[in-house]
Formats: sequence, C-alpha cells, structure tokens
Amino acid sequence: MKKKIKKTLSLIRRTILYYVIWPHYFRKYSKQPIDEKKVVFAYADTFKKIPDNLRCMKKYLESKGYNCVAIEHAENDPAARHGFFGRLLGLKVCEDFFREYCTAKALFLNEFYFPAYACKPREGQRVVQLWHACGAFKKWGYSTADKSWGASRKELQRFPIHNTYTDVCVSSPKVSFAYAEAFQCPESIVKPLGVPRTDVFFDPNFVAASRQILLKRFPRIGSRKIILYAPTFRGNSILESYNENKLDFIKMKEALGDEYVLVLKLHPRTAKAFRIPSHVKEIVGDFVFNATRSVEIDTALCAADIVISDYSSLVFEYSLLERPMLFFAYDLKEYDDARSFYFKYEDFVPGPIVTDTKQIIRAIQNVETACDLDKVRRFKADYMSACDGHSLERIAHDVLGV
Repeated sequence: MKKKIKKTLSLIRRTILYYVIWPHYFRKYSKQPIDEKKVVFAYADTFKKIPDNLRCMKKYLESKGYNCVAIEHAENDPAARHGFFGRLLGLKVCEDFFREYCTAKALFLNEFYFPAYACKPREGQRVVQLWHACGAFKKWGYSTADKSWGASRKELQRFPIHNTYTDVCVSSPKVSFAYAEAFQCPESIVKPLGVPRTDVFFDPNFVAASRQILLKRFPRIGSRKIILYAPTFRGNSILESYNENKLDFIKMKEALGDEYVLVLKLHPRTAKAFRIPSHVKEIVGDFVFNATRSVEIDTALCAADIVISDYSSLVFEYSLLERPMLFFAYDLKEYDDARSFYFKYEDFVPGPIVTDTKQIIRAIQNVETACDLDKVRRFKADYMSACDGHSLERIAHDVLGV
C-alpha cells in the first residue's frame, strides 16, 4: 500500500510539473524578446560539473562574443529533497531554467533534460541535443520502451520526452536512424556535424601530453604500457546502476605486470561503491591504478595503449586513435535481453570478444595478431566520419551562423 501511495504521489507531482508549472513559467518568460546573442546550456545533476560537450561549446561561443548561461538540473536544490511537498516546492528553482531559456537564441543539451520537453520552443529558437555519447551502440530513449531498462510506452505517451529538439548532432550519417528512433524525431533534424568533445583527439599536443598527465598522477606506472579498463554500468536504470568486477587482477599482474599496467576508469555512477579487497590491493598496488575520479576520460583514452571495454560508447572516440580494443562481454546475452543494440554485437565491435581473464591475457600477449587495426579503421570510417577536429565550428555555424 505504501509503495502504491508513493507511486501515485510521484505521478501527481510529475503531472503538475509537466502540464501546469513548467508551461506557466514558459508562458511567463516568453513575453520578453529573444536575445540573439544568448545561449543556454542545461544539464542534469548526475554530472558533477558542466559536461564536456557543453563545456567546450560554451567556451567556443564565449570566444565569439555570446552570452552563455549554464543551468544545472532544476531539481538540484536541497529543498527539493525532503518529502513530496518539499520536492514540489523546491522545484520552483526550475524557474531559473525557464527564465533563461525562454529568451535564449539556442538551448544546448547533452542528455535527458525533463523540463525542456514540457513546451515547444519559440519561433526562431533552436534546441540542440549534442548527446553525451558518440556513435550508436546500446539502445536508449524510445528504443528501449517496455524493456527492463526503459520506461513504459504508457508513461512516454503521458509525458513525452526528447520531443522539442530542432537539431540532433551525431558522429556519422550511418547512425542517424538510431537517434531518430531513440528520440522519435524526423531523421531530417539528425545532422552528422560531429561531436564537440572529440576535437581534442585531433590535437597532437593534447594526445602527446595525456600520458604525462597520467604519469604525474600515478608515477609508479613508469615506462610500462597502459591498458585502460573502462566498462559501462550494470542495472536496469541509472539510479539502480552497479559495477561488477570480473577481472582477476592478480593473474593479470602475474602475466602482464612487467610490460603493462591496468588503469581503471569506471562509470561515475558506480565508482563510489567500487572497492579492491585489501588482500588483493597489497599484491597489485603497483599494477592496478584507479583513475576514475582523478583523470578525465579523454585524457585516459589518449594515454592508453589498449582499451578493454564492454558496451560503452567510448570505443567510438577511441577508434579515432586507431589503437587496439578488447571487448569483455561476459554477460552479452543478459545485457542484450535487457537493453539490446542497434547493430549485432558480434559483427559490430572492432576487436576480439573475450569472456574471462585468461582470454584477455592471451589477447594482450598476442595483441598484434589478435587485434585487427584495419577493422578499427573501418569502424572509425563508418561511425565517426563527421569527427575531424572541427565539430565545434561546424555545429556553431549550423545553429547560430557563427
């Protein structure tokens, strides 16, 4: 009964917000004229700071004389976290978002942002989804409706999402269909203009400096090569996400420790709960280094000689470097059933699929024959063709005529 009441109250709250409060704010602040030099960047409080796509776009537009306003998630307010009515009243901070958005020439998003879907943009406004991932790997949005990962279709009909975009920027024409499906939008607004945060992968100075940044943080790496382990999370939702460590660190050190180190870059949602048992840490302390909180992902990727991932989209940007990748898919069937992919996993990934530590060790010891770099290059050409170091310029010109 208690669970049912909580669910009912949550539904009432969402209905009031989506159909009453947010439209009221939109009407209120849309009475003012649009400022042609004002741009808003909005992001969820799952990010501890403004996300990379938004951050570099903001910096670029500020250099062009735009007034750029960053708005953190409207629910990120202490008053919004105490009981139903406290949350409802606390969400008045959403007014900050609408006050800025309603008079802006453009709104840039990097993820799901619920308040932005309550009202269609004004004539002359652009709502641009940069998305936080490159390519198209595991499904999301409307593509996962009624799956264990996604929302129910009934809920999506009641509270439509991703429904206000005027522009969706992607990394290649080959993935446009996936974004149109995930956002239930016309494919005509899905534009292969590139992904802003990939521009740094074409900066030789940035790429060259990345290893030194990692060495400064973990000097014990020394002259050894870097294996980056960067898995995605498990679980049926972001809020219920968790990490599983299926690697045998001790065996990896015994076999690879003279030539390699293992650097961990875990999903931020699962990093806090991750622990290496003390008895294992004593043995592998000079081999395993956790860079999750201390090193940015683009730096870690550029410093890595080999990447081990699973279903994470970071393999798209790593392909820009044309380096070896392994795919640790020990739970492929279960993950596919819960989430599914836009392409058949076994045919899609540009590297060997491994399911245990023994196979990983063997693949790394024979990396030159196990990993086909021509396959990586074809993958890059297929799914990252719009990323060439000039994504920022192209998107800014398309949206704002800069």
